[in-house]
Amino acid sequence: MVNGLIVNDNIKVISYGKWNIDNNIDIDCYVTEDGQRLLSLRGTARAMGLSGSGSVALLRNLNANYLQPYLSDELKEWVRKGNNNELYKIKGYRVAFVPFDATLFVDVCKAYISAKNDGVFDGDGWEKQSELADKLLAVMSAFAKTGIVALIDEVTGYQEIRKKDELQKLLAEFVRKEYLPWTRRFPNEFYEELYRLKGWDYNGNARTPLVGKLTNYLVYDLMPDGVLEELQRRNPVDEKIHRRRYKHHQFLTETTGIDYLDKHLVSLINMMRAFDTWEEFDKAFRKSFRLDENEVVTK
Repeated sequence: MVNGLIVNDNIKVISYGKWNIDNNIDIDCYVTEDGQRLLSLRGTARAMGLSGSGSVALLRNLNANYLQPYLSDELKEWVRKGNNNELYKIKGYRVAFVPFDATLFVDVCKAYISAKNDGVFDGDGWEKQSELADKLLAVMSAFAKTGIVALIDEVTGYQEIRKKDELQKLLAEFVRKEYLPWTRRFPNEFYEELYRLKGWDYNGNARTPLVGKLTNYLVYDLMPDGVLEELQRRNPVDEKIHRRRYKHHQFLTETTGIDYLDKHLVSLINMMRAFDTWEEFDKAFRKSFRLDENEVVTK
């Protein structure tokens, strides 16, 4: 027990930051291992200008009769738990704190703003509630464009963790850990059209280093960001033989990766057949895939 509330050890904080409301007030923000975006209840109450301890002050205000028509179902459930002493603390980076879900804070803001818009705070004796509604409207403007979740991800640095996690999931869909036995994935028509557009003689076998760079440019570069880099990492140039031991496509997953490759090659070859010169094709290719007209093929 900590200050009368149980500490829930099953919830792990993985990212932390401070959301600066104004020059004198900030709220501790957290992201948990299971993806919850949380605020410190004490900080939330302080940001609202409520006196007393965080859990008591906010709960007391949300129990007010005038707010009941404006509380969301989720907020009513939180109030019920608070009234029944079912809230808990979790361990932060420094001290344990009572968590308050970020989306519930949005609901609190909406409740006060809606009440004021309906004239609940008109007249004498409602000055504090009216001022609080104005303050919460100003706070909401801070995350109006991006949303509260995105704001917390930014202040805690979780957006970078999330990007890495999403990239790893995407790469797992496209790239295998072990290579597959070689099978022909690039049809001869691809090379025939490539050589024709370039004005080169095609003998059916020879592949110059430039062909490899053009293959990356036309095919692998158009896969999701990070896929080509991961293929190059898993299939590096062997210094003994001065080339890669395997073809990149041998490391593509049989579902997502190979399926993407096969469909792209079909559309690419059809596009190549429609032009007489590389310059004509390349201009249309760059426009079709929204590539920089001045990009130089180097990979």
